[in-house]
Amino acid sequence: MRSSIPARLLLPSLQKHHPKGIRIRAKVPLDKMSAEEETPLFSDATGEALNASAWNLVREATASATNVNAEHEDMNDDPASMRWIEPVKMTPGKHKYVLMKVYNEENGEKKFLVRSYARCSYHAENFREAVSELRKDERMATLKAHVIGGGRIEYDKEKKSVFVYGYSMTFGRTPGCNKKTMEIIRKRFAEEEGDGPLAECEWSDEGY
Repeated sequence: MRSSIPARLLLPSLQKHHPKGIRIRAKVPLDKMSAEEETPLFSDATGEALNASAWNLVREATASATNVNAEHEDMNDDPASMRWIEPVKMTPGKHKYVLMKVYNEENGEKKFLVRSYARCSYHAENFREAVSELRKDERMATLKAHVIGGGRIEYDKEKKSVFVYGYSMTFGRTPGCNKKTMEIIRKRFAEEEGDGPLAECEWSDEGY
């Protein structure tokens, strides 16, 4: 039977009862991992982390995300200090996505990002790719990031249509995640520097 418990809630028990041969170690920042740790492994059936690299990745993605509920978040925040960060990056086709929150603990400023890369097989890898890109800019040094939730995006660039649906087995179901993601995408396309209003932009919590 497939577990309905998200991986971030399973981590404490996994650390105590880890598979033989897997050595648990302290959390390592994504940009500090050695070459042999660069391939996180996740269960295709449950989304659970299967090795130390995957555990580190999920821990970093959820370190500050407690009682996450996208319905309670104001997604309109776009402080001047964070306007260098592109709010939406997604690849045409059908791919997994994550909704992320980038924030400054000192002044409370925050911004929400949607990331969906064709080269990422797992939701956590989308987070990892996004953080790696952001950390190339020195302005990211004062900011932190975590995952709000995830699902899938079907993006037809020619028809200018977007469908956001499903959920992430690794990060669990997050209330309001798909709706908020759709709102961020729709707003981004409608902006002057965007690609023009979408012909269709829908969301659903059904499916996987």
